[in-house]
Amino acid sequence: MEALELLLRDTNDTDLTVYARQIDTPAKYRLTREVFPETRVQGIKFRTTSAKRRVNAAKFRAYNAPTALAQRQAERIVNEGMLPALGQTLPVSEMDQILLDVDHGKDTQEYIDLLYSDVDRHVESIQTAQELAAGQLLANGAVSLPGLGLDVDWNVPSANMPTAATLWDDPAATPLSDERAWMDYLLDSGAPAPREIITSRRARALLASNEEYRAAYYGSSTVGGTPTATLAPNEVDTVRARYGLPPIVTYDVQVWNDDQYVRVLPDNKWIMVPDVPAAEWGQTQYGRTREAAKFTSGTNPALTREEAPGIVVVTGVEDDPVQIYSRGCAIGMPVLYVPDIHISATVLGS
Repeated sequence: MEALELLLRDTNDTDLTVYARQIDTPAKYRLTREVFPETRVQGIKFRTTSAKRRVNAAKFRAYNAPTALAQRQAERIVNEGMLPALGQTLPVSEMDQILLDVDHGKDTQEYIDLLYSDVDRHVESIQTAQELAAGQLLANGAVSLPGLGLDVDWNVPSANMPTAATLWDDPAATPLSDERAWMDYLLDSGAPAPREIITSRRARALLASNEEYRAAYYGSSTVGGTPTATLAPNEVDTVRARYGLPPIVTYDVQVWNDDQYVRVLPDNKWIMVPDVPAAEWGQTQYGRTREAAKFTSGTNPALTREEAPGIVVVTGVEDDPVQIYSRGCAIGMPVLYVPDIHISATVLGS
């Protein structure tokens, strides 16, 4: 048996895809693990439905008077579109040397190891793309799809994307008042209270030296004026708890993209995440790729119909020159169901 035939005999797309499905999203990718967690949908389309229902209070009446006629007040918005495809192709490295070694009697383990190493790369590349897209959605209310030259705009109202009147690195900034005003806006509009703040260490650190925060901690009646000492992290938390503000989660993840490290979220953002299940706000949807069909057909399919959506890894071979390659494929992106129950504020200069 020729060396290439031996390699192809030991290449199993089903095993590669099953292995790929067992790889967890990196713990640092908080946006696609917790904020917009992954979900699987049958097909290649996303569909979001948001509804607002208003019910007037019943009217009191006299015993001999007719019951007041009520009205149904409801608003339903449906968005639908195609989930984009994403992925990459990697040729197996050192192909000439592997073919030569196998032709001289060496086993195919080195080739198998390289193949599975590339599966790790495929999965990480797709997970990284989704984390970047989730960061764009939170920061800008839109997701850029550079491969298609398109932006998906989720129509987040401008009121939900404010800019602090005085940026928080200014000594005269009022971050406590700003955040309380944004909280009031959410609650007055019927949105749920936020469960947490996602921001950078840079933005959080400014609270410790801010005069409004120090005055809130020490009290305005302090003899001789507000102490100038920087607040400790627990003292900042004490102020926030006193005013009913949610806990802060710092997020400074950088990923490798286009041959350079880039931030997933700009460090000037202050994101107020609503306290609702992800299914009621937004999720990272994975659809069913064309390549998944080979794993769901036949009398003993490797994947059930329910398992078909998600990342798939397949292989192929070129004969001029001889080259085996692997391809990681997925269809999906972060999808926002309700655009007006969070805040994405700009609090610092870029």
